[in-house]
Amino acid sequence: MSKSIMKPRRKARLPAAPPMEPRHRRTLIVFADGARARFFEPSEDTRTLVSAQPAHMIAPKSRRPTRDIVTDRAGRAFSSAGGGIRHALEPRHDYRKLEKHNFTAALAEALDEACGRGDFDRLVVVAPRRSLGELRALLSPQARKSVSHEIAKDLTAATPTVLQRTLGSSLRATAVSRALS
Repeated sequence: MSKSIMKPRRKARLPAAPPMEPRHRRTLIVFADGARARFFEPSEDTRTLVSAQPAHMIAPKSRRPTRDIVTDRAGRAFSSAGGGIRHALEPRHDYRKLEKHNFTAALAEALDEACGRGDFDRLVVVAPRRSLGELRALLSPQARKSVSHEIAKDLTAATPTVLQRTLGSSLRATAVSRALS
Protein backbone atom coordinates (compact mmCIF):
# COMPACT_ATOMS: atom_id res chain seq x y z
CA MET A 1 0.00 0.00 0.00
CA SER A 2 1.14 3.40 -0.83
CA LYS A 3 0.94 6.44 1.33
CA SER A 4 -1.63 9.04 0.51
CA ILE A 5 -0.12 12.26 -0.73
CA MET A 6 -3.20 14.37 -0.07
CA LYS A 7 -3.70 16.12 3.22
CA PRO A 8 -6.88 15.35 5.10
CA ARG A 9 -9.60 17.94 4.69
CA ARG A 10 -10.48 20.27 7.49
CA LYS A 11 -14.05 20.22 8.63
CA ALA A 12 -15.92 23.35 7.78
CA ARG A 13 -16.94 25.46 10.72
CA LEU A 14 -20.36 26.96 10.53
CA PRO A 15 -20.92 30.29 12.19
CA ALA A 16 -22.79 29.95 15.43
CA ALA A 17 -26.43 30.89 15.12
CA PRO A 18 -27.93 33.06 17.82
CA PRO A 19 -30.02 31.09 20.30
CA MET A 20 -33.66 31.08 19.25
CA GLU A 21 -36.63 30.66 21.50
CA PRO A 22 -39.17 28.16 20.25
CA ARG A 23 -42.33 29.78 18.98
CA HIS A 24 -45.14 29.38 21.47
CA ARG A 25 -48.00 27.64 19.71
CA ARG A 26 -51.50 28.30 20.95
CA THR A 27 -54.05 25.53 20.62
CA LEU A 28 -57.78 26.19 20.62
CA ILE A 29 -60.11 23.25 21.24
CA VAL A 30 -63.72 23.63 20.09
CA PHE A 31 -66.48 21.29 21.23
CA ALA A 32 -69.55 21.99 19.09
CA ASP A 33 -72.83 20.66 17.86
CA GLY A 34 -75.69 22.36 16.04
CA ALA A 35 -76.69 24.55 18.98
CA ARG A 36 -73.71 25.00 21.30
CA ALA A 37 -69.98 25.58 21.06
CA ARG A 38 -67.51 25.48 23.94
CA PHE A 39 -63.96 26.83 23.62
CA PHE A 40 -61.02 25.49 25.64
CA GLU A 41 -57.25 25.58 25.52
CA PRO A 42 -54.80 23.24 27.23
CA SER A 43 -53.05 24.51 30.32
CA GLU A 44 -49.27 24.97 30.29
CA ASP A 45 -48.69 21.40 31.50
CA THR A 46 -51.44 20.05 29.14
CA ARG A 47 -53.03 18.14 32.02
CA THR A 48 -56.18 20.22 32.26
CA LEU A 49 -58.40 22.19 29.94
CA VAL A 50 -58.89 25.88 30.63
CA SER A 51 -61.80 27.89 29.31
CA ALA A 52 -60.57 30.00 26.39
CA GLN A 53 -61.04 33.74 25.98
CA PRO A 54 -64.01 33.73 23.56
CA ALA A 55 -67.24 33.10 25.40
CA HIS A 56 -69.16 29.90 24.71
CA MET A 57 -71.69 30.22 21.91
CA ILE A 58 -75.27 29.07 22.39
CA ALA A 59 -78.17 29.05 19.91
CA PRO A 60 -81.33 28.34 21.90
CA LYS A 61 -83.55 28.30 18.80
CA SER A 62 -81.79 25.20 17.49
CA ARG A 63 -82.95 23.15 20.45
CA ARG A 64 -86.59 24.20 20.30
CA PRO A 65 -89.24 22.14 18.55
CA THR A 66 -90.19 23.25 15.06
CA ARG A 67 -93.59 24.50 16.21
CA ASP A 68 -91.82 27.09 18.40
CA ILE A 69 -89.49 28.24 15.61
CA VAL A 70 -92.11 28.69 12.88
CA THR A 71 -95.37 30.46 13.64
CA ASP A 72 -97.27 29.29 10.56
CA ARG A 73 -98.92 25.90 10.32
CA ALA A 74 -98.25 23.71 7.36
CA GLY A 75 -100.53 24.43 4.41
CA ARG A 76 -103.43 22.19 3.47
CA ALA A 77 -104.61 20.96 0.08
CA PHE A 78 -107.51 18.99 -1.33
CA SER A 79 -106.92 15.41 -2.33
CA SER A 80 -106.50 14.80 -6.04
CA ALA A 81 -108.73 11.73 -5.81
CA GLY A 82 -111.70 13.89 -4.95
CA GLY A 83 -114.14 13.35 -2.16
CA GLY A 84 -113.36 16.62 -0.43
CA ILE A 85 -110.54 15.14 1.69
CA ARG A 86 -107.88 17.63 2.78
CA HIS A 87 -104.28 16.79 3.68
CA ALA A 88 -101.56 18.79 5.40
CA LEU A 89 -98.55 19.65 3.26
CA GLU A 90 -95.02 19.13 4.43
CA PRO A 91 -92.96 22.30 4.82
CA ARG A 92 -90.27 22.85 2.18
CA HIS A 93 -87.50 23.09 4.76
CA ASP A 94 -86.75 21.58 8.11
CA TYR A 95 -86.45 24.74 10.18
CA ARG A 96 -84.44 23.09 12.96
CA LYS A 97 -81.83 22.03 10.40
CA LEU A 98 -81.78 25.58 9.04
CA GLU A 99 -81.21 26.98 12.54
CA LYS A 100 -78.40 24.49 13.14
CA HIS A 101 -76.82 25.42 9.83
CA ASN A 102 -77.05 29.13 10.67
CA PHE A 103 -75.38 28.46 14.02
CA THR A 104 -72.59 26.46 12.35
CA ALA A 105 -72.07 29.33 9.88
CA ALA A 106 -71.80 31.80 12.79
CA LEU A 107 -69.29 29.49 14.51
CA ALA A 108 -67.22 29.24 11.32
CA GLU A 109 -67.24 33.02 11.00
CA ALA A 110 -66.11 33.43 14.62
CA LEU A 111 -63.28 30.92 14.09
CA ASP A 112 -62.23 32.68 10.87
CA GLU A 113 -62.05 36.02 12.69
CA ALA A 114 -60.05 34.49 15.56
CA CYS A 115 -57.66 32.86 13.08
CA GLY A 116 -57.22 36.16 11.25
CA ARG A 117 -56.38 37.92 14.53
CA GLY A 118 -53.84 35.20 15.35
CA ASP A 119 -55.61 34.01 18.49
CA PHE A 120 -54.54 30.41 17.82
CA ASP A 121 -52.06 28.44 15.75
CA ARG A 122 -53.68 25.04 16.01
CA LEU A 123 -57.36 24.16 16.08
CA VAL A 124 -58.85 20.94 17.44
CA VAL A 125 -62.49 20.46 16.46
CA VAL A 126 -64.73 17.96 18.26
CA ALA A 127 -68.24 17.76 16.79
CA PRO A 128 -70.80 15.25 15.50
CA ARG A 129 -70.25 14.08 11.93
CA ARG A 130 -72.88 16.33 10.33
CA SER A 131 -71.75 19.45 12.19
CA LEU A 132 -68.10 18.62 11.50
CA GLY A 133 -68.77 18.30 7.78
CA GLU A 134 -70.70 21.57 7.64
CA LEU A 135 -68.05 23.38 9.66
CA ARG A 136 -65.28 22.05 7.45
CA ALA A 137 -67.08 23.35 4.37
CA LEU A 138 -67.74 26.78 5.90
CA LEU A 139 -64.25 27.48 7.29
CA SER A 140 -61.91 29.74 5.35
CA PRO A 141 -58.82 28.14 3.79
CA GLN A 142 -56.56 29.82 6.37
CA ALA A 143 -58.59 28.45 9.30
CA ARG A 144 -58.85 25.05 7.62
CA LYS A 145 -55.03 24.87 7.45
CA SER A 146 -54.78 25.41 11.20
CA VAL A 147 -57.02 22.42 12.01
CA SER A 148 -54.73 19.78 13.49
CA HIS A 149 -57.31 17.25 14.75
CA GLU A 150 -60.94 16.50 13.97
CA ILE A 151 -62.85 14.17 16.26
CA ALA A 152 -66.37 13.09 15.29
CA LYS A 153 -68.07 12.92 18.70
CA ASP A 154 -70.72 14.96 20.46
CA LEU A 155 -69.10 16.02 23.72
CA THR A 156 -70.70 19.43 24.26
CA ALA A 157 -72.45 18.34 27.47
CA ALA A 158 -69.44 16.53 28.95
CA THR A 159 -67.50 17.77 31.95
CA PRO A 160 -63.95 19.11 31.50
CA THR A 161 -62.45 15.97 33.09
CA VAL A 162 -64.24 13.73 30.58
CA LEU A 163 -63.15 16.07 27.78
CA GLN A 164 -59.55 15.92 28.99
CA ARG A 165 -59.65 12.13 29.18
CA THR A 166 -61.06 11.92 25.64
CA LEU A 167 -58.50 14.32 24.21
CA GLY A 168 -55.53 13.08 26.21
CA SER A 169 -53.65 11.48 23.34
CA SER A 170 -54.32 14.38 20.96
CA LEU A 171 -53.10 16.94 23.47
CA ARG A 172 -50.00 14.90 24.27
CA ALA A 173 -49.17 14.77 20.56
CA THR A 174 -49.68 18.52 20.38
CA ALA A 175 -47.44 19.03 23.42
CA VAL A 176 -44.71 16.85 21.89
CA SER A 177 -44.86 18.75 18.61
CA ARG A 178 -44.85 22.03 20.58
CA ALA A 179 -41.63 20.95 22.27
CA LEU A 180 -40.08 19.98 18.94
CA SER A 181 -41.02 23.18 17.11
